[in-house]
Amino acid sequence: MIGLDVRMWDHPGIGRYIRELVRAMKKEAPGERFCLLGYRRRRDEILDGAGNAFGFREVSSGIYSLSEQLEMAAKAKDFDLLHVPHFNIPLLFKGKLVVTVHDLIYLREPAASKKFLAQAYARFFFKAIAGKAAAVIAVSEYTKRDFLGMFPSVSPDRVSVTYEAASPVFRRMEKERLEEIRRRHGLNGPFVLFVGSLKPHKNVPALIRAVELLRNRNAFPVDLVLVGRKDARDGELFRTVKERRFVHYLGELKDEEVAALYNLAAVFVLPSFREGFGLPALEAMACGTPVIASNRASLPEVIGGAGMLFDPHEVDALAEALNKVLANKKLSEEMSQKGLERVKEFSWEKAARQTLQVYRKLKEEK
Repeated sequence: MIGLDVRMWDHPGIGRYIRELVRAMKKEAPGERFCLLGYRRRRDEILDGAGNAFGFREVSSGIYSLSEQLEMAAKAKDFDLLHVPHFNIPLLFKGKLVVTVHDLIYLREPAASKKFLAQAYARFFFKAIAGKAAAVIAVSEYTKRDFLGMFPSVSPDRVSVTYEAASPVFRRMEKERLEEIRRRHGLNGPFVLFVGSLKPHKNVPALIRAVELLRNRNAFPVDLVLVGRKDARDGELFRTVKERRFVHYLGELKDEEVAALYNLAAVFVLPSFREGFGLPALEAMACGTPVIASNRASLPEVIGGAGMLFDPHEVDALAEALNKVLANKKLSEEMSQKGLERVKEFSWEKAARQTLQVYRKLKEEK
């Protein structure tokens, strides 16, 4: 039996990976038996459409607790293997362990966590993954290289790459629905869009400065819309936002609303210094939105030739890239079409099949 830890079903990042992978597994894994470890409140949603091949075991312990270590090991003791889609692995599990590594932000960017204890916790568990996991699934070639670079004792054969994909909700949408969202948020003119957390490695202050430069130099009446979770340490960033009327912070929104904003945006920008994958860029392309992104980490790998890349340390370079896209309708339309073609190379069904290959290889090994 294959176990899959789905406790982070509701998480905005890892939760999307879990939800889409489980949804695809229901279609792509005939003949396999799964048991999903999760919380009771989401049991019916998790098992919806699953059929008899999927069982469920309730876990009551909270994430990142001592009790979860004991409970997870007990609940998973009869599994052939257990797939944990985050770094918080059950240390006492005796079977074969598969771990998905999304990024090493906590290790590479200490400012990504406001608590020293959280950083130490992440370091401890990543070291445990390096020593204990029978297989590691990285979400990009960049993340694989980053993991192997930090843990050179790990054999490259133990680490495979499985790309994420845009969820079906991210698509071209009807004009009536889009105008409703535009009115709701008071977005009367063209705007640049950013979707993601506002942590320092996301480089949002540079994006604000670039849009401000664009407005001042070219008299473009373009606004900036920020969508994502507010960080408790973002006092200075939000003072900047409040001082600039062209910046609209909308907070966290439901997927359907985010999809509408992708559709409405003149261009989407992901200016990060570091990304494990960069899913918002793929979501934007799935909605037909031109994408400008940093030339660092996984972003060139994900975007390919479908978007425009820039050095995230160069605000002028970003302002110039924005100017090129906003001032040239033909270029914008070409980027939109290339993005729509690019996203066809990524699917959760493909991710499920590749993940199943990892499971089956481990099950065949003695």
